[in-house]
Amino acid sequence: MASLLASMKRTREWATPTLKSSAFLSRGVLTPEEFVQAGDELVYKCPTWSWEGGDPTKAKSYLPKDKQ
Repeated sequence: MASLLASMKRTREWATPTLKSSAFLSRGVLTPEEFVQAGDELVYKCPTWSWEGGDPTKAKSYLPKDKQ
């Protein structure tokens, strides 16, 4: 069952393009740039939060390496 879900997730990520223009107000989704801006704001306002590089095997090419 878990492998089926993982396969479905990979297929969805492959078939869904990375957003180039904002759709936050209409669909509630962020572009990679908006994601980074929101994370930077969170780190600025909440000192207990910080960016992490994450697992390199799961890194997304459209996000900075240190902000996964």
